[in-house]
Amino acid sequence: MYYAMSKAALDQFTRSAAIDLIQHGVRVNSVSPGVVVTGFGAACGMSQSVMEKYCQFIETHKECLPCGKTAQPIDIANIIVFLADRKLSSYIIGQSIAADGGSTLVMGIQAHDMMSILAST
Repeated sequence: MYYAMSKAALDQFTRSAAIDLIQHGVRVNSVSPGVVVTGFGAACGMSQSVMEKYCQFIETHKECLPCGKTAQPIDIANIIVFLADRKLSSYIIGQSIAADGGSTLVMGIQAHDMMSILAST
């Protein structure tokens, strides 16, 4: 619950900051990534084998991840580079860009379901 609340707060902060700062020529946007293969799982105590099992599950279940692949850090970095380029993204202001392989389109996996998914695979 706390994680979801913090994500919603970030989205609202993005909009509020964008309204306040655009008058000074500062554009504010944010990127909300889905599952990205990084060290985050390990930092949260998830073993490498469990992370691999989780990624394999969601990559093979299009109802969880329509694009069929987890993101790499470069996928998210490319979006940030695009947003930072004033020429390419000058008209994008106050947006939270979902970079999640389509998982929010299909509601993805609820966080509380993750352990049952890992136990069943």
